[in-house]
Amino acid sequence: MGLMRKLTCFGFGAVLALGACSGGSETALSQAGQLKTIYTNFRAATAKAPPLPTLTPALIDSLTVSSLEIVIEERGATAYLVPFSDRNDRRPGKLRTWRTADNANLVFRDGILVTTRGLGNDLGSSDASSTVAAIQTRSARSGQRAMFVRNGDNGTDRINLSCTMSNLGPTTLSIVGTQRSVVHLQESCTGSNEQITNDFWVDRRDSTVWQSRQWASPELGYIRTRLLKK
Repeated sequence: MGLMRKLTCFGFGAVLALGACSGGSETALSQAGQLKTIYTNFRAATAKAPPLPTLTPALIDSLTVSSLEIVIEERGATAYLVPFSDRNDRRPGKLRTWRTADNANLVFRDGILVTTRGLGNDLGSSDASSTVAAIQTRSARSGQRAMFVRNGDNGTDRINLSCTMSNLGPTTLSIVGTQRSVVHLQESCTGSNEQITNDFWVDRRDSTVWQSRQWASPELGYIRTRLLKK
């Protein structure tokens, strides 16, 4: 299975088993069936792909674990992930690893993408301390970011960026019919022949990143995220 095909087939593997055992009612079984359809018939890399089932508030409510939707824009690939682990290290912010059904991993620090595994030309690591501080306080802030990206020669390229976070103000975000009161933060970064813009829609109360658009690497480009269930 090629990388593009692989990326378009991962999904709600862990959630599926939980959803099927979450009640035993016809509604629960029906929603588990929808999840199975999402998992097995996920968007193929051809124009003949069947359409994805529509996510609904009832379907999201039935899930028993947190769920994250990602879209890799350059590849037209969409996936649904579930949490694999949470941990803290010496830097501010909690690290959460999200995993796909075929064990590709994305790691976020307080909602900021810092590592990918299994996507090809991955983001090996990222020091995004200034971005974490801006997210935690939901405020404008400037700082440096260092990103370490895998290259095709089995090595790592360092990308140094100077970033400025701007607060674009409060807004209301709708995710699968649920309204969230958020602040839109926008980060502009330049350096290492790159000019990128990251967007974060952050809960006004507790700094949860409900939605984002973040640059991962020259190969991966931008990855969009929606937190379907916290």
